[in-house]
Amino acid sequence: MHSRHDPGFIPFRRELMRKSLHVLALVIPATMLFLGKLPSIFIFGSLALLAVVLDVLRAGKAPLNHWIADFFGSLMRPGEKEPPQGRVVVNGATWSLLSAFILILVFPVQVAAFAFTIFMLGDAAAALVGRRLGRIRLGRSPKTLEGSLAFLATALLISLLFPGINFWHGAASSLSACIAEALPRPLDDNLRVPLVAAAIMLAVQQL
Repeated sequence: MHSRHDPGFIPFRRELMRKSLHVLALVIPATMLFLGKLPSIFIFGSLALLAVVLDVLRAGKAPLNHWIADFFGSLMRPGEKEPPQGRVVVNGATWSLLSAFILILVFPVQVAAFAFTIFMLGDAAAALVGRRLGRIRLGRSPKTLEGSLAFLATALLISLLFPGINFWHGAASSLSACIAEALPRPLDDNLRVPLVAAAIMLAVQQL
């Protein structure tokens, strides 16, 4: 949901490729549900650590940065593949793995898996609908009302279908995630949105 004047803008076809990875990333919540909490903590903690180390290393090593850009550059935003100048640039995949690790570490498995799922699919829907149909900008943000509504609709549908989740609890979590996704900050939305969704879900479950 970026405009052509936004530094994070990438063509629609590349955005479609990026968001298709969100569907593949559903292996993360599936793993949480299938393996349970402790194995998932180990798996996603290890992957998140590896991703962070690679981002730190490529900040000072041009060959590594060029190798990553050659293989994954078409799926990265311009700001994520800047040449190394000693500054660490954390890419979206790293944020997603950090998010998965924190979710499974802090929250119950069902809540963690649900929050990650609604973000992955909701964000993909928001980006693609916002690019194609988005007309109403949300303030100065590149996000659009149409994209946010697509996010909410997708998350609500998941709330209906997700095993073991009360729909109304899911709806409250979905609405909070939609609002968090529309905001430009704080933190990267790959981290911010799932954590907000999980926190609200846990809160409403306690009511």
